[in-house]
Amino acid sequence: MNRLRYIVTLSAFACYVAGCGDSALNRSLGGSLEGGISVSSEDGSSVAVMFEEDAEPAIAALSFVADEILVQSYPGADAASVAELYEEVGVVVVKRLDDIDVDVLRVDASAFDATAASLAESGLLEIVQKNYLYEPSAVPDDIHFPRQRHLTQSRVDRAWDTTIGSEDVIIAIVDTGVDPEHPDLSEKIVDGWNVVENSADFSDVNGHGTMVAGVAAAMSDNRRGVAGVAWESPIVAVRVTDSDGGTSAGNLAAGILWAAERGARVINVSFAPLWSNRVVRAAAQQAYHRGSLVVISAGNAGGTTSAAGFTEGFFVGAVSSSDQIARFSDRGPFVDLSAPGVGVLTTELGGDYVGASGTSFAAPLVSGVAALAWSMRLELRPISIQEAILDTSREAGDAGKDDVYGWGTVDAAAAVLAAEGSIIETDTTAPKVAVSRPRDGSTYSGRFTASVKATDRWGVADVVMSIDGVPRATDTRSPYRFVIDPALYASGRHELSFVATDDSGNASGPGEVTVTFGSSGSRRGADASEIGFRSPQSGSTVSGNVSIEATVSDSDGLAAVEWFVDGVAVLATAVSGTQTSVSYYWRSAGAPSGEHTISLVVTDADGNQTTKSLGVVRK
Repeated sequence: MNRLRYIVTLSAFACYVAGCGDSALNRSLGGSLEGGISVSSEDGSSVAVMFEEDAEPAIAALSFVADEILVQSYPGADAASVAELYEEVGVVVVKRLDDIDVDVLRVDASAFDATAASLAESGLLEIVQKNYLYEPSAVPDDIHFPRQRHLTQSRVDRAWDTTIGSEDVIIAIVDTGVDPEHPDLSEKIVDGWNVVENSADFSDVNGHGTMVAGVAAAMSDNRRGVAGVAWESPIVAVRVTDSDGGTSAGNLAAGILWAAERGARVINVSFAPLWSNRVVRAAAQQAYHRGSLVVISAGNAGGTTSAAGFTEGFFVGAVSSSDQIARFSDRGPFVDLSAPGVGVLTTELGGDYVGASGTSFAAPLVSGVAALAWSMRLELRPISIQEAILDTSREAGDAGKDDVYGWGTVDAAAAVLAAEGSIIETDTTAPKVAVSRPRDGSTYSGRFTASVKATDRWGVADVVMSIDGVPRATDTRSPYRFVIDPALYASGRHELSFVATDDSGNASGPGEVTVTFGSSGSRRGADASEIGFRSPQSGSTVSGNVSIEATVSDSDGLAAVEWFVDGVAVLATAVSGTQTSVSYYWRSAGAPSGEHTISLVVTDADGNQTTKSLGVVRK
């Protein structure tokens, strides 16, 4: 079931189409559903469904669990309604990640498409996502690699002149497990868990986790084997893979949460591509608020993505021994930093030592450096550790941040000194909060989502939504969105307020809007959004990779844009403001010669949708 574009029969949505209210499918079977799923009409009897993440080719290429779907409820979603939805569509909860409100649902594999669309169409779920599968990002290399050049290259040996780490800074290895008998690791492991089998057997089933652990924190100065970056940091081993070494997004999220609960300051995740996985992001955000830094490998496909990643994940690419980007290292705006990842000598399953290459081994080097820096000032927050490492990185590519090396290559000695000299600021500044949706004075008769922007340098702990002064829901995950069902309240005017609180307890002033619940008004305005294609010109002949660019505007505010090629949804993106430029990179080589239609659907802040199309000819 790899790279599927699902075809869903209309009969699967009979209850929605036959008078179930203001549904996306009722609205001409087109546009974006909730949960990151897009639906478009293909002909008179079927619709095409596409998962938001699959707009990225690297994500679309991933396999996934054929009979599982990951879902996350909106804050404010009525628990009874969610349970009723599950029963209605015929799914069973097989696992729940309480900290991030994620359910792993068992579904009928033969009805995967219809089930996913039905879940998304409900409007109760913020995420409806495949349970993508991941393999460890490693390429074993020369077992006789003579010395650990990565340590001198990244000036870890100079950092040891200042610190060798601290027993109070635990490093979690979320991976295939760790060999508990390896002579360079056995005394470093203080705890562990197997989230797949729900047991304490964290022994390595693949060898990847043992190699990762050795880079970050192998026993050092003990007259044997290799040296880890953080000599004194204990290791927590979290096995998240099956016996073949593969894992899923759900298991990775569970492993991150388990490690954060056990007090791990640094959590290493050497799997990819995770730059746009919303379930893993939710787990990383939760860990970040608890004081943990999640370090993630960039990936080994050697490709480029436009994904921006997320603040709470520290993404690391790999460089060679000459500080040149490794040919296999993935690139894009999501890359924060680079570190040596070619021919890294480390511990091997079974008690030996091995040279290995991959971003999997660049990431734990940075994890070890983070642990060294943290040992200088245990009271520092994750953002201070990130800043200490990034601010002292050595320029490698273009000046400043670039999409190849991030902010540069890691300099352990400089990062340690920067952390030591960090000024502990007293945080007295409250977060900033602004209501993106709904607009003041709006009227709603059906279920809708409210969107809030909240920012704070040290991190937003949560946003609380109140209706008429009564707290109704709390969201701890960015972006901050809430589902509101007017049927649960009396008809008439209601006051919505949103208060953001940071990790220091500072609370913002309320972001407030007044809305009307009931059938007396319409939630949709009469004015259409404006769409202007800039390139290519209508009727143009194109070939190869085509950049399709447009300008969109709406006086009521913009919410989302979605691109379609010949009626098939290919990319959905959230937007804001009243005017912006948008683009889609169409790889036309995979399309047949002849005429094609590129359509852009704009959704405004009130839910209105406007469509404009462009005709081109592929030669």
